Amino acid sequence: MKINRAILPSGRIGIAVSGGADSVALAFLLTKGGRKRNAAKRFVILHVDHGLRRESKEEYQFVRALAHRLGIPFRGTHAQVVRRKGESLEMAARRVRLAFFARCTHTLKLDAIATGHHMDDVAETFLMKLRRVSLCGIRERSEVGEIRFVRPLLGCRDSELREYLIKYGETWREDASNGDVSIERNRVRHEVIPFLERTLDRRLVEHLYSLSARICQAGDPSRG
Repeated sequence: MKINRAILPSGRIGIAVSGGADSVALAFLLTKGGRKRNAAKRFVILHVDHGLRRESKEEYQFVRALAHRLGIPFRGTHAQVVRRKGESLEMAARRVRLAFFARCTHTLKLDAIATGHHMDDVAETFLMKLRRVSLCGIRERSEVGEIRFVRPLLGCRDSELREYLIKYGETWREDASNGDVSIERNRVRHEVIPFLERTLDRRLVEHLYSLSARICQAGDPSRG
């Protein structure tokens, strides 16, 4: 797997872990399954229970137990997501999550927060942005206020991350809402991309990832 460790800062890093396969794999890959020297000093696992699903409290306990097993500090929060006028539930949850990350960046003195975004996320985002005339999918590095995000798994496929966890006998939590194809990203993930891979190009995701990366590096023309 193509894990980009070069984008990781040398200081302390928060690892955003939802409990899904991608973020669990991220935690294991960055900490070497808890065996990496000084991992407890360098990393801290962050988790937000948005309280939007029945399983959310179980996911909170799962991630906390994972951090304990890896020997990595854990910082979690049970949040209450309240939508503002004109705000979608997804955007409200993101706002709550960013506020938590901002607090952690300040109180834990984090140099960056690593997320589990991977190659499939890039391809999905690229296709979704096509109709908005914005072609840069997901960047390796980005900043939201004082929060610095790094995404070392962008060169990895979702299937690779799941195979990695299965190989080492690790489990993860599946968000049932990820199967709801009424949600645009899920529709792209489960219907559009599989169809295009079958009928157009089986390496479509890799090619979209490469194209998106070149556009990001050159500067998204839609922003000019």
